[in-house]
Amino acid sequence: MTLLLNPETRRSEITQPSNVPESSGVELSVVVPAFNEALGIAAFLELLFGVLHGCCGRFEVCVVDDGSRDDTWQRVADVQARFPELSAIRFTRNFGKEAAILAGLRHAVGRAVLVIDADGQHPPALIPQFLDTWRNGGAQIVAARKAARSSDSWMARASARAFNMIMRMVTGLDLTGASDYRLLDRRVVDALLAFPEKVRFFRGMTVWTGFSTRHLSFDVAPRIAGTTQWSSAQLTKLAISAITAYSAKPLGMIFRLGMIGMAAAFLLLMQALYSWLANIAVSGWTSMTVIVLFFGSANLLGIGVLGAYLAQVFDEIKARPEYLIDKELRSRVSRAQSSSDG
Repeated sequence: MTLLLNPETRRSEITQPSNVPESSGVELSVVVPAFNEALGIAAFLELLFGVLHGCCGRFEVCVVDDGSRDDTWQRVADVQARFPELSAIRFTRNFGKEAAILAGLRHAVGRAVLVIDADGQHPPALIPQFLDTWRNGGAQIVAARKAARSSDSWMARASARAFNMIMRMVTGLDLTGASDYRLLDRRVVDALLAFPEKVRFFRGMTVWTGFSTRHLSFDVAPRIAGTTQWSSAQLTKLAISAITAYSAKPLGMIFRLGMIGMAAAFLLLMQALYSWLANIAVSGWTSMTVIVLFFGSANLLGIGVLGAYLAQVFDEIKARPEYLIDKELRSRVSRAQSSSDG
């Protein structure tokens, strides 16, 4: 087994010149992160290629298998025989969706890059509208916004609302209805690849760049097959990573909480002095107990928040690669081009 490390990105500037050769001629690169999608990946790719052949002359599709534990890789390899534009990357283990998207962006050579989920909930039928909006020069980012989530459970909808509310309050980024289903101009892709951080949040990073953006609405479709791979623990981890990556406000909240604690301590001191002078010192027992429990818990919460930021710093300074590649399937188009160049 050969381990391929991801290439080092250039860190000296944010909008570096593209290193994609103009001779590639690829207009659109489609990145498809996939994890345990063996039941539906073949049907999804059939649908995706059917749409692409009708709206785009030169394109490529790259499936990034994020260390699936089922037959996802084999199903993609079987489908590749029918689609010469299809390539694939397989990680050594599950590194997460953010790493899969990053690998796809680094692999893409098109003048625009589209990220779409492999479960079918991002409708490929919307791709012609993505392309029309981008080709007309209306925007450098075309982002799909969820209009309805009737196919999701009430728990998933509630979690999404809570996540978006917290992100808006803490980071200032409005991600209401946002998804990873979006098209990026090559300039945006090069800017994202130039970012030096290891811990990434693709959805927030594209908003943060400030490039001109247009939104398209879509209804979340039912999954083609299987069940969602996202757990509550994974969503919580994503939320913590996103918040600590884009805002220091939680640290300021801890400082303000400390100031409130000092003010409360001063008031309790005044009460204690009064109680001592009036010989009713026992009367403050209940309030003291409540205050001690409250700020004891607040201290633990503050340590937890600091720990989340320190963990973020720890991940950055280790400078490990974001992912390791186990296998690659090159598209027949790229193999033919390499043979002709040789």
